[in-house]
Amino acid sequence: MALYTLAPQPWLILLDDSGVYVPNGQLAIYYAGTSTPATVFTSGGGVAHPFPITLDSAGRVPGALYLTPGQNYKFVLHQPMVEEPLDGAIIKSQDNIEAVPHSGGSTLAITVPGDYHLDVTSVDVIEYTGVGDMTIRGMSGGVQGQGLTIQNLSGYIVWLNTSDPTAGPGNTLVNLVSFGPMPLVGFRGNAHYTYLSGEWRMGTYEMGDPITTPHDPTAYSGSGGMTWIVEAGDRVYENFILNGRTLSFSFYIANTSVGGTPGLQLLYRLPFGWRLLEGNTLSGILTVDNGFPATVGIAQMFSFTHVGFMRVPFDTNWSPSTNLTSVIGRVEILLA
Repeated sequence: MALYTLAPQPWLILLDDSGVYVPNGQLAIYYAGTSTPATVFTSGGGVAHPFPITLDSAGRVPGALYLTPGQNYKFVLHQPMVEEPLDGAIIKSQDNIEAVPHSGGSTLAITVPGDYHLDVTSVDVIEYTGVGDMTIRGMSGGVQGQGLTIQNLSGYIVWLNTSDPTAGPGNTLVNLVSFGPMPLVGFRGNAHYTYLSGEWRMGTYEMGDPITTPHDPTAYSGSGGMTWIVEAGDRVYENFILNGRTLSFSFYIANTSVGGTPGLQLLYRLPFGWRLLEGNTLSGILTVDNGFPATVGIAQMFSFTHVGFMRVPFDTNWSPSTNLTSVIGRVEILLA
């Protein structure tokens, strides 16, 4: 499938107002309504024309002129260059020239969960409808400028692995988040990629629904030799939703136990290998220390991998407790 469409007149000859061709004239092509040069192509595979395009001795665009489907353009025809590009007088200008849409590529339907390295030659859309999670580690067969949408139509999770080492050269996904996979959760989850410079670059991303992680007791700890014991039943709720690179972490972790050497911060390790961008986390939360009434506390970045929960004032240690310590709140985190 060609990614670009041929202009309606395949061998484009530019004429002046008298109907005479313009040898060695120059054609400047902009995005419609702007003075921003547009990238147009000599072939359906995406070989770019120079800007501006210099016509041949018969007033023709050299080779062919391919446009991006659905894009609108402005054509400005100039007299031949005198000393610098586009210093020839403007002969005519036409705005809002609409490219012809292509007939569309194919949809790749996946119904079986598992790990995938997908061949997406001539594919526009990937749809997943399986029962169980699937992971996309890489996609082969991309050509420069190819766009591809991944749509989760299941009630499960599609994991998109960024820079997966098993993908192979030219097949990697480059996600908005640099560390850890990005999930598409439920029927509303979708992502769009464009194949540029030998890799699939994520452009837009809608996670869909929030995700709750399986309980991992090793994700909870404390600073300065303190321990934080969180059992599965202590998590009233704990979920995540991604909006681009911004992670919203909502939590109500109740009736937990604190031991060891009293310290300043209860620590939570982010799941899935996600990492915080330095210096971006500071939110107000509610804390319950050793069964005392709830007071205001702070959630902040402790390290690239951990969020810390602190009491107020900031130099106040957490008290040892058995099933009497709680934190509740929501933290907005910018992921690296």
